[in-house]
Amino acid sequence: MKILITGADGFAAARIIAAWKDRHEITGTGRAQLDFTNKEECLRVIGQVRPQIVIHCGAVSDVGACDKDPGHSYLVNVTGAENIALACRETGARMIFFSSDQVYFGNDVQEPHREDELLTPCRIYGKQKQEAEQRCLTAQPDTVVLRMSWMFDNKKLSPREHDTLITSVRQAVSEKRRITYPIHDYRSITYVGEMIRQLETALTLPPGIYNFGSPNDLSTYHIVRELLASRAPTKRSWSQIKKLCRQPQKPAHGPGKTPAHGICFPIPCKPLKPASSRIT
Repeated sequence: MKILITGADGFAAARIIAAWKDRHEITGTGRAQLDFTNKEECLRVIGQVRPQIVIHCGAVSDVGACDKDPGHSYLVNVTGAENIALACRETGARMIFFSSDQVYFGNDVQEPHREDELLTPCRIYGKQKQEAEQRCLTAQPDTVVLRMSWMFDNKKLSPREHDTLITSVRQAVSEKRRITYPIHDYRSITYVGEMIRQLETALTLPPGIYNFGSPNDLSTYHIVRELLASRAPTKRSWSQIKKLCRQPQKPAHGPGKTPAHGICFPIPCKPLKPASSRIT
């Protein structure tokens, strides 16, 4: 397929492009190639490339940066996403919009989140992603919204790239540094390679909103405990975390509507016996 991917220098997009470069005709765009906050430029670039699918990964995803400058992040996260959707409708391209599970942060739900539940996001980033979802679906009805989970990899592609859970824990172990993680924070955590593998099927999903990530019933603190118990943060044992990521899925913790379409993410961590650790 002919696919255009925005945010080409970002965590997810860079890895998608690398994985699919020999499978699809990929055009990756950073800000230098496409300023999607400019509606006319979106129409021009997408009109020239004429992709079948546009995967919109570009965003201000740093929640702190959104809090500090909500005007700028709104221009990127909401207006920019809508501009892409409008250009997709104009050119006949399908849109895959990378949203975030942070739209759920602030809900008082004590069970796995459903795509149709009432949203009351508490942070600017979550509020902007929620609005962007609706604007994209309105502007281009042939849009698939994927509420992405917290993703991780075992390495950085560039020094500027932000840390993921694995790289930050591994760095802390290397430096013998004390770190803390919350026991009340329950988030889906997904290996980025698994996300990319499932994404190919997601390209053909019916339009709508989907949770897109591994099920999880462990707090962030307990996930880190399991990683440390398996020694997964070390480079030598990276294969162990991949093995943990392919445990059989528990139906009780399914990620919403995607299993009905053949997309089943594995559970990120198999519960292990409690282990002592240098990191708390």
